Amino acid sequence: MSFVQMVTLWATAISFGQVSEPADRTLSGTVVDSIGGGVAIVTITVACGKRVVTGMSDQQGRFSIAGLPAEQCLVVAAREFFDAATLDVDLTDASISTVRLTLPVAGLKTELVVTPTRGAVEEAFDVPEAITVTTREEINSRPHQILPQVLREETGVLVQQTTTAQGSPFIRGFSAQRIVYLMDGIRFNTSIFRAGATQYLGWINPALVDRLEVVRGPSSVQYGSDSLGGTINVLSVEPALSTIGRHVSGAVEGAFGSADLSGSGDATLLVQDRTWAVRFGGTSQRVGELRTGRGRDSHSAVTRFLGLPSEVLYKSLPQTDFSQTGGYVATTVEVSKDASLNAIFLHEDQFGVNRYDRLLGGDGRHRSEFTPQRLDFGYIRYQRSNAGWLDRWSTSLSLNRQQDDRLEQSRPNTVIEQQTGRVLALGYQAQGARVVADRHALTFGGEVYDEYIAASRAFQDPATNVRTTVRPRIPDGTRYTSTGLFMQMASEIVPGRLMLRAGVRHGYFLFRTRPAPEFSVRLQRVPSSALTFHSGTVIGLTNVVNATFSISRGFRAANAVDLGSIGISGGGFEITPAVAYNLGGLLGDSDGADAASTGFPVTDLKPESAISVEAGIKIRTSAFSASLSVFDLELRDILQRRTAIFPASIVGTTIAGFTVARQDTTGRAFIAEDPRPIVTRANRDRARVVGMESDAQIRLAPGWLAIGYFSIVTGRELGNDHHLRRMPPPLGGARVRWEPVGQSFWIEGTASFAFAQNQLSPGDVADARIGGWRTRDSITEFFNGGATALGLVQNGKLTATGETLEQVQDRVLSGADGASLFVETPGFVSIGARAGWQLHPRIMLTVLAENLTDRNYRWHGSGVDAPGFNLQVRTRYTF
Repeated sequence: MSFVQMVTLWATAISFGQVSEPADRTLSGTVVDSIGGGVAIVTITVACGKRVVTGMSDQQGRFSIAGLPAEQCLVVAAREFFDAATLDVDLTDASISTVRLTLPVAGLKTELVVTPTRGAVEEAFDVPEAITVTTREEINSRPHQILPQVLREETGVLVQQTTTAQGSPFIRGFSAQRIVYLMDGIRFNTSIFRAGATQYLGWINPALVDRLEVVRGPSSVQYGSDSLGGTINVLSVEPALSTIGRHVSGAVEGAFGSADLSGSGDATLLVQDRTWAVRFGGTSQRVGELRTGRGRDSHSAVTRFLGLPSEVLYKSLPQTDFSQTGGYVATTVEVSKDASLNAIFLHEDQFGVNRYDRLLGGDGRHRSEFTPQRLDFGYIRYQRSNAGWLDRWSTSLSLNRQQDDRLEQSRPNTVIEQQTGRVLALGYQAQGARVVADRHALTFGGEVYDEYIAASRAFQDPATNVRTTVRPRIPDGTRYTSTGLFMQMASEIVPGRLMLRAGVRHGYFLFRTRPAPEFSVRLQRVPSSALTFHSGTVIGLTNVVNATFSISRGFRAANAVDLGSIGISGGGFEITPAVAYNLGGLLGDSDGADAASTGFPVTDLKPESAISVEAGIKIRTSAFSASLSVFDLELRDILQRRTAIFPASIVGTTIAGFTVARQDTTGRAFIAEDPRPIVTRANRDRARVVGMESDAQIRLAPGWLAIGYFSIVTGRELGNDHHLRRMPPPLGGARVRWEPVGQSFWIEGTASFAFAQNQLSPGDVADARIGGWRTRDSITEFFNGGATALGLVQNGKLTATGETLEQVQDRVLSGADGASLFVETPGFVSIGARAGWQLHPRIMLTVLAENLTDRNYRWHGSGVDAPGFNLQVRTRYTF
């Protein structure tokens, strides 16, 4: 028997087991707005003692609910964009059978957040942090295949995609290792998160998400290492307890996308009782090859190395298809009046994922696969209130297992590199809270995350199938442990006018490897620690205007990737600082192909830190809200890649299975598998990041809502004045939504834009996703390899032009030895339209159209261009 069949039988049995009471009364009525017009699709809830019955108004605002007991009942009418209406009705009186409820148009919603103070519910208006919330309704009304894409319309967030199955949000120019991801407040980051963009947030199923909270700026006091740019807290849909006894409900959703011919299905089942509730969910989706704007690939290897348009070979991006399946179960148990138990477990699989910027989308390699990608995540949390001296306390145990396997091959006849990588992170958390003298809220606690890393790497000869095992990217058996103790106090000094917040954290981190002599891995034990603080102030200038000010210190401890990784990455072939030191390496002044020696030796790594100073204004009225934040962040001891300079020749040296093939006169060394020089990690530098973020929303009239957002950020290294890598361009957007009062549909127009980004670092210029640097050697590699295998080159000549290799090199490089394909990421404006229609009280249809002009553009740093004209259609049925 399948899982679905078992759940269906169980739900049926539960439904038949419900106790029914005599019910013979019918209540009819009308729901109107403040001027007397009928309001459609209003949820009507009638609670009569233990029995609760729901219904919905029709297009004229009328409703009729049968099967009610002759009791005293409470009627509640609720609909989005309206304030709820309630009415007490005595159904023991046979003369009462018709009611009228009036729904006034609501003002703007008050956003409640839990991330800034680790679980305490606060209004976003009253906290010093810059924060935005993405609700379930907004997730449903935005185009997406993976979860990170729904954040594209949030202030100060750039979502980068190396390939279609992956998404990495950038906040204030930082991503991956420098942003903390949380799942219901539980740490999602692990020590194998690498620099640059990562895929891990894309593994979380959007269907299980209730909302996302994005805190911009350091949150290291609350959540520890990595929170330099910000924090993203993914809050799941928590099964709510029933007030009427056992109850079963659920939903089924299907979706289709035109640009990638994608299809998906999602199903949920919710079983509720008075003291427990459980929610099951499952999703499956298949995404095809993406058609980008104008059917063009701006960074195609065909364009980069041969100077030909990508349309000569393809109009949809090859090998951008993938599939994803998963499921989850979540439960809530009321242990007592003051205590509850929450638990969730989710499993996700991605298959057929290819790294497009290493294939025809950039480097022109034959194979670059992420397969499989797998996530198992779960936790169990016990919470109690009114616990003696503490107002509330909680403890949790979490499991986070991530699998990231890869395969690389440059040509059909070259060696295949196969990697496996798994990390198991066990987490232990405890925290308590107490309100002192009614105006001082104290939160304190501690946590331990213990990680176990298993890895392997092998090279396979495709001609003989002989496998040679070599050192993994991160040594097998590596352990990484992070611990932290924190305390935070929020004090309302003058009620409604002055609030102060301060906190402190101490963190300790331990990286250790076990010896593997066959791979030249030595026993290593690297401890580090950090002390950090946060302080913030909210000043109520008026009842509707708050001024905010904060000073924070964020930090990031060197993780397992920084300390132990060797292999080809987005920045080139990377070696550990220990290996670079043993080879006599010196640090380059950048991570680019033209880096010069600084003369400084490679040294041990220590935590990087940031001091952030931020000020802002927040405005909130019933019809208008806005915020403006300006910040100045100084990075110290930055952990980043630097080209390694070797004064003595290391040609012929084998490092984890890769052999150094050549070395130039400056001392930059290269392997045959990558055209960029060898890099390592160091924290020699300081940098400064400054920026501004703003957003506003206004209720133009009943049923009309306009939203706009804009941000700008720039960052430079202070020692050499280089731009920091992957700094977002100025970007923003706007939405105007019309939801006629009393109607069952909504329509929305959208615009997203970004200015050109020409402030590129040397690493950006070399990156296939941005500048697309090419040399005579890299053109030769593709001309004789990928282009020949694809039939673009025959008998030593490019068939489209009849040119020889040397002629192609001279034309593409204009006679130089190297040149970039792009000197900037071009700006763009993309227009979209969306609509939703409640076809039936149980059926919702949503239509999302993006890039109406079919413009070819790319979000800065991405490895794929954005979809061309795309129509996503979703249908949801609830029961």
